Amino acid sequence: MKPRSQRSAQERDVRSRAVRRVANEPLLRGSLVQMHRTCGKAGCHCQRGEKHPALYLSLRGQKGRRMIYIPPALEETVRTWVQNARDVDELLDLISAHAYQEFLQKKMHVLGSSRKLRRRRPTSSAPKKKSSP
Repeated sequence: MKPRSQRSAQERDVRSRAVRRVANEPLLRGSLVQMHRTCGKAGCHCQRGEKHPALYLSLRGQKGRRMIYIPPALEETVRTWVQNARDVDELLDLISAHAYQEFLQKKMHVLGSSRKLRRRRPTSSAPKKKSSP
């Protein structure tokens, strides 16, 4: 692993932003889904087709997908937390791209130095089979 001082300014910035987001801001990894549902009351307008809009948080886990109702009073909070998770995912993608470039450079360095040390294999000196007429 490279020491911090040997990383580019851009990579240091991305890593710092990711750490700050994870350490200081709540995040939820999931998706927000707007659904239209009926309430079940006999005289309600939703029984005539005008369904109630409702926001749900969709989470994937080991047991499959879960849908959790979000009350209107918490909508903005949950939207912010989901966006925080997406921002952290984007920052992690950038960090991964830097690591990938570093990997490719190290791979080329290793392959370049190992090619100098390796000798070429001799070609086969076994006699060729004669084809019969």
